[in-house]
Amino acid sequence: MTHYPLGGGGPLGGGRRRRIFSSRRSRNWPLIGLLAVLAAAVIVAATLLSSGTTAANKQSQTATVRPDPTSSPSTASSTTTAATTTTVPAPQPVWRVAWGSPMAWGYGVASNATVRDLATVALGGQAVKFRVSNLWGTQPLVIGAATLAQSAGGSATVPGSSHTVTFNGAPGVTIPPGQAVYTDPVQMAVTDNETLAISIWVQSTTVVSLHWCCTTSPIRGYFTANGRGNVTAAANLLGIGYQSTQTRFVDAVDVLETVGQPSIVVVGDSITDGYNSTLRWTHVLQQRIDSLPADEQRAVINEGITANALLPPTQTVPTDQTKSGGLAGLTRLASDALDQPGVGEVVLFLGTNDLWFGSSASELIAGYQQAIAEAHKAGIRIVGVTLLPRSTDKDEYWSPTDQENLVSVDNWIRTSGAFDGVLNMAPVMADVYNGQCDPAAMFPPYDSGDNLHPNPAGQTAFADAINPATLQLPSLPQVPPLVSVTATPGCDAASAP
Repeated sequence: MTHYPLGGGGPLGGGRRRRIFSSRRSRNWPLIGLLAVLAAAVIVAATLLSSGTTAANKQSQTATVRPDPTSSPSTASSTTTAATTTTVPAPQPVWRVAWGSPMAWGYGVASNATVRDLATVALGGQAVKFRVSNLWGTQPLVIGAATLAQSAGGSATVPGSSHTVTFNGAPGVTIPPGQAVYTDPVQMAVTDNETLAISIWVQSTTVVSLHWCCTTSPIRGYFTANGRGNVTAAANLLGIGYQSTQTRFVDAVDVLETVGQPSIVVVGDSITDGYNSTLRWTHVLQQRIDSLPADEQRAVINEGITANALLPPTQTVPTDQTKSGGLAGLTRLASDALDQPGVGEVVLFLGTNDLWFGSSASELIAGYQQAIAEAHKAGIRIVGVTLLPRSTDKDEYWSPTDQENLVSVDNWIRTSGAFDGVLNMAPVMADVYNGQCDPAAMFPPYDSGDNLHPNPAGQTAFADAINPATLQLPSLPQVPPLVSVTATPGCDAASAP
């Protein structure tokens, strides 16, 4: 089980050919008339011949100056063409999700308070909108005001960058429990990897929907004490706000862009969320993608939740869904991935928690098949990831049955052909380097210390081992590794996929 907290086209042109006629009638006697007719005929013939030759010469000159390489010889010799230009229409703007932070659970109460979340968007564009969630709230969430600004670091905003945000034209909105709403678009130019400060005034009293991960996470937002009121327009919350590694209420940011490619959404658990690490593999992958030309770049959206499982809880297989583990992957697949704008691909990296909670290999495989069917129904590619090696640590027991199920699941992911692509990451993270050969365990220099979660070196190695072609990406450079490794000769699992 991954951990959770106990608190807190132009037309062709052609020449016109002039036709010349000459005739003469004579009323004289027949012989003279006949001779006159014959003479006239000779003159007409000579005139026509001269005219035709001139037209043909002009046509030949035109073809020589600009031949049409797609024409057959007969067409090229009988048709006059003119040079044309084709105007390529400018790319139409497209909304694409550029940042995500899935709401994992409800904890704490907000009442007449201001929240400022920090969101670093992977894509630049000409307008922004964001989604506010009351997923875990038990009462309507009343938003009285909201602003969007460029972050100046910490809780501060760049002077003059703040925009008032509306909801269907109104300054606020009421969101029923379990629902989410988008703001109106804000005409605001943003750049790739720019951090935005999103401030909302929670006017009502409600349970806070939030994303919790890890003590190793960076500061992701700020909030005021209850009763402080609306300070969404404040240039800085210093002295009136508290910093937090959690994001509250805001779970998605979309950008209107004219270049780039569809976003990649990763639905995962604590390994993707960056538990026990100061670095996420999705961020390293984004670094690799950012080296591409602008029209080839894609956003990588991290939708990982610590302790998340693919399957919903049952009486026999409980999960941590109500204790910070988030809605099951199958339940949240639509809202967190498939229904988001501009998504071209989903990477599904869930399952190790299901096995630890007690699900069988066949149950987990059935869950994968359901997710695949839903993605295909939405017209979106879905890529599977093999589950990483793990073993017992001081807090969690990993049984022989768990290991047998993991081997069976990974074998199905690799060989069934059910997914549109597979990232076979298990051998990448296994203890199969520097003379060691234990494919069932994680390579110690990649291990954060709990035999499951990769540290920054492991997260980097994970991202560097991803084959770009599997995600329909062109060749990408790798990020420098944090640990030097040499594959153990003769160890079958030592070669990366």
